[in-house]
Amino acid sequence: MFAGIGRKHWFGLIVLLTMSAHYAYFRVPFIANDYGRDMADWPLLGDLLVTFPLLYYFMFRPSWKAFLLKWLVFAMAGFAFGSLIIPNGSKDLWRGIERLWPVLALVQGALELYLLAYMVRRIAALMRMDGNADEALSTAIRGRFAGTGFAPFALFEARIWYYALFMRRGERLRFAGQQHFSYDKNDGNVSNQFALIMVMLFEMPLSHFMLHLVAVRPWMAWTVDILSAWSVLYLVAEYRASQWRPVSLDAGAILIRYGVFAADRVVPYHLIESVARCGDDVSRQRGLLRYRQFGSMNVEIRLKAGSKLANAFGRAQPVSRICISLDKPDAFIDAVRGRLAASG
Repeated sequence: MFAGIGRKHWFGLIVLLTMSAHYAYFRVPFIANDYGRDMADWPLLGDLLVTFPLLYYFMFRPSWKAFLLKWLVFAMAGFAFGSLIIPNGSKDLWRGIERLWPVLALVQGALELYLLAYMVRRIAALMRMDGNADEALSTAIRGRFAGTGFAPFALFEARIWYYALFMRRGERLRFAGQQHFSYDKNDGNVSNQFALIMVMLFEMPLSHFMLHLVAVRPWMAWTVDILSAWSVLYLVAEYRASQWRPVSLDAGAILIRYGVFAADRVVPYHLIESVARCGDDVSRQRGLLRYRQFGSMNVEIRLKAGSKLANAFGRAQPVSRICISLDKPDAFIDAVRGRLAASG
């Protein structure tokens, strides 16, 4: 029964059960917590800072760099979890931890700046070689964070920074694939994205002013401004990437790129059962991938029974259909059918 469970699954199960026990300890009155009158927060802190990291180290034997990164992830995620579940009256150690939130925010900011500096230097060199932005980003990030589990998150952040701030002359970018199909003009897709960005930019000074009028502390108003500006950065990256990152066909697969928010997918031709036009009234369901943004879905790729595609973390995920919004759906369908005929 348990023979097929790998070490990662065992580790995840142990962490889940332990954290569930901590949640019950702080939320359910019973004899161990003196029926809610005596709840110590040090056991949770010990598990976060000592037990889980050591268990991870002895189970996987990572490099010291990877281990320290995992330790930081356990600590930051656990601190947030503890702040949510521990009642205020039982926060002893956690009061001191919560005073360190500005420090943790600075750590996060430092990691972002490190990633930014590394990305600029490494990717600039790779871009000079062939102009393939996606390949340069992937090579730089996966080479730096290989084996840490942090690579997918770092790649996502790197794309945000690149397309929002550093991309120049998008028409010069090169992407893998032999035929490319856009999706920025369907139903005014990127025009609507641009309108949303402008609304947020217009709203930011108004919200700042209104927060001051209702006597909110200045740091809270500035926090809202920073979070709003951060959100705009993400939207700008999506807007600019949607204009230049295409859906492509290469010799063996469909390469689905769709802005920067949606995970890229590689769909081998041998998994495709059919491709046809579809309507926009496609509801969410298990095994269905939808790519639409502000456009209308107009192409359905139906996969063979039992097909699985790798997600952003490299894990195989069952997929039966893919519905996507494209500027020229008929040209895409004809091209895919031609590839299927040639490969079949």
